Amino acid sequence: MSTPLLDALLAYEEPDIVSRFTDLLAVDENEARDIFQETKKFLYLSQHYPVFIPDDLLILDEMWHNFILFTPAYHAFCQTHFQRYLHHLPATRQEKTEQARLRAEQPEQSRQQYLARLEALLEATYDHLGEDTVRK
Repeated sequence: MSTPLLDALLAYEEPDIVSRFTDLLAVDENEARDIFQETKKFLYLSQHYPVFIPDDLLILDEMWHNFILFTPAYHAFCQTHFQRYLHHLPATRQEKTEQARLRAEQPEQSRQQYLARLEALLEATYDHLGEDTVRK
């Protein structure tokens, strides 16, 4: 599952990002480092597949927000590893409204769509990052 790009991403460290995260949330330094590693894996995966962050993994979104706040470091990281800036694009108001409408009017269809997206995410994660990452 290892690639030169993935290895380089995972080797990237920025102690200030981890430190700020431990200041904000009730996690110790080792857990924050682990969350940062998983966030970098997510960014890697996002370059191969249309991915989303399910509610169970919102901690990755928090770490991504934290990373973005260190703008020069985040910009350099993106340019070095992806040759472009990775924008964080949350769901728009219109998208959230449509999702809520679908959940209310067609709950089973909404559930099936979510499960299909989750299955695709897990399959891509397994294929590119391995079973240990899926289990985590």
